Amino acid sequence: MDVRCVVVAALLVPVAALAQEPGDKSDPSKDAPADDKKADAPADSKAEGPEPPPKEETSFVWEPFGYLRMQYAFVQNDPNVQFVGRDDGFELQNARVGVRGKLMTRAAFVLSIDGAVDERTQINVPEGKLRVGLRDAYGDFTLSGSIVARAGFFHSLSDPESLVADTQRAFVDKPLESRGVRATEGYQTQGLTPGRSIGAAVRLDPGKNVTGPAPGFELAIQNGADEYSSNNDNDKPAASLAGLVRFPRDTHVVAAVRYNPRTVGDLPFRQDENDLMISGGAMANLGPVAIGAGAVYVRTTFPTTGGPVKNALGGHGQALLRVGSDAMPIWLGYRFCIFDPSSLITTDRVMEHTAGAVLGVPTYRMRVQLQGTHVVEQRELSNSRIQLAAELSL
Repeated sequence: MDVRCVVVAALLVPVAALAQEPGDKSDPSKDAPADDKKADAPADSKAEGPEPPPKEETSFVWEPFGYLRMQYAFVQNDPNVQFVGRDDGFELQNARVGVRGKLMTRAAFVLSIDGAVDERTQINVPEGKLRVGLRDAYGDFTLSGSIVARAGFFHSLSDPESLVADTQRAFVDKPLESRGVRATEGYQTQGLTPGRSIGAAVRLDPGKNVTGPAPGFELAIQNGADEYSSNNDNDKPAASLAGLVRFPRDTHVVAAVRYNPRTVGDLPFRQDENDLMISGGAMANLGPVAIGAGAVYVRTTFPTTGGPVKNALGGHGQALLRVGSDAMPIWLGYRFCIFDPSSLITTDRVMEHTAGAVLGVPTYRMRVQLQGTHVVEQRELSNSRIQLAAELSL
C-alpha cells in the first residue's frame, strides 16, 4: 500500500511542473489586469470619508522670561534730616525671573519671583535688605471668546501703571502716585495704588495688537491687605471695576474705581478704615512722540474713631521724543509728578520735575537710562537726585 502511494506522487510532480510556463516563478495573482486589482482594492477611507479631528493639546506650552535692572543713585544730602540722601550707591531694582504658558486658547498662567525686593524693618531707615518675593502667580481660564476668569496673585487695572511693563517704562522709576516716596529720598510714604493682591477677576483685555479701538474691562475681588500679606486683614474683600480701551501702536486709556474696607493695627487696638479710590491713565504713541498721564484720588473714612475724612491725590504727565536710528534708538523725555498723600497734613505735598534719556541697545537686549530729578517739597527738603540705570532683558 505504501509503495503504490509513493509511485502515484512521483507521477504527479512532472505534470504540475508542465502546467507552469518556464521561467515564471511569480504569484499567478500578479498577472491579473491592473483595472481588476483596483476594483478589488478596498476603498480609501481618507479620500471618501471626513478627516478625523486634529489631536488636541493636553499640556501647556511654556516660555521663560526675566530681566535685570540696576541703578546708581546720587541723592542730595539734606542738612537737617539725617536719613535723607546718605546712601548713594548701587541698587538692584529687579532680578525678575518667571515662566508663562498656555493651553491652546483654554487656559494660561504666569508665575514669577523677584530677588530684589527692598525690605526695611521700619520707615525712614537708611539700610535695607534684599529678599526674594513673589510677583505674579495667577491663571486665566477662558469663559467665552476673549473673556477670561483670573485667579491668584495679580496686579489689577485699578493701578494705571499696571499696563506699562518695567522693561518699557520711560523713566527709571514709576510715577509718584504709584511708588510713593522711597526711603532715603525723602520722608518715606506709601503710594496711593494698591499693588498686587490675592483674589479673582473676570476680565477682557484686547491686547496690544489691535487694528482699531478695542474695549475691555475688569471686575476684581481681592484681599484688601497690603501687597505682601498672605491673607486678608478682615472679613471684607476689596472690589474694583475698570474700563479699558486699546488703540493701535500700544495706545490705551483706562479708568477704574476701587472700594476697600480695610482694618489696621494690632489687637486689641484694631481700627477700620474705608478707602474709595478713583484712578485713570492714558498713553499715546504718535510715531516719534509719546505722551502719557495718570491720576489717582483716594478718600479715606474712619468709622471706628469717627475722625475727619482724609483725601489723597497724585498724578503725573510726561512727554517723550524719539531720536536716533532703529539700531540704537534714543528717547528724550520730561515728567512732572505731584503727590499729596494726606489732606490732614498741610506740609506733605511733593512735586518732581524729571528730565531724562533712554538709550536702547537691541543687539544686547539692553536699555540704559539717565535722569535728573528736581524735587520741590513743602517741608523744604534738599533731596534732588541723579539716577543712572541699566536693564537687561533675558
